[in-house]
Amino acid sequence: MKLRNILWKVCIWWAVLGWSIWVGGTVFHMVVIVPLWSASPPESVRAFFGSTHFYHTVWNFFGPPWMIARTLPLVLLLFLGWKSASHRPLLLLIMVGTLFNLVYTLTYIYPINDILMGQAGDGGSPDEIRSMVDRWVFADRLRFAIGAVAYIALLRVFAIPLRGKGANVS
Repeated sequence: MKLRNILWKVCIWWAVLGWSIWVGGTVFHMVVIVPLWSASPPESVRAFFGSTHFYHTVWNFFGPPWMIARTLPLVLLLFLGWKSASHRPLLLLIMVGTLFNLVYTLTYIYPINDILMGQAGDGGSPDEIRSMVDRWVFADRLRFAIGAVAYIALLRVFAIPLRGKGANVS
């Protein structure tokens, strides 16, 4: 088996497992955690984030090190599968969705996190906090929808055997 084939298998499994964990964790977060602090802002925001270490511990799952761990195999797959006409469009879709989510998270969602979660909404008026919660929930749902499209494309890539000169990976 060629090195390219071995790398493909390792990266595709790494990507699928990493993104499966992200999808499951995000669904849990949306269904279980977010309602705890978004139920009746600003009181729920202040009570949840003011009395827990959530903002610090959530980085252990969603933080930048895990963003890199989920993105790296996708970048490698893009290079490894570039010559495959059946993989290239899907890999590009995955990368566009992933890069959008990374930039969107770092530039739009994290600044909101700093106020809502890091400061427990302190300093904001009740109307500002309610508005910020609504914007955060919408942004999180948008990020998940785009991530879900990329994840489905990744699953499709996983199902298509890698073909090409000397490749027979499935």
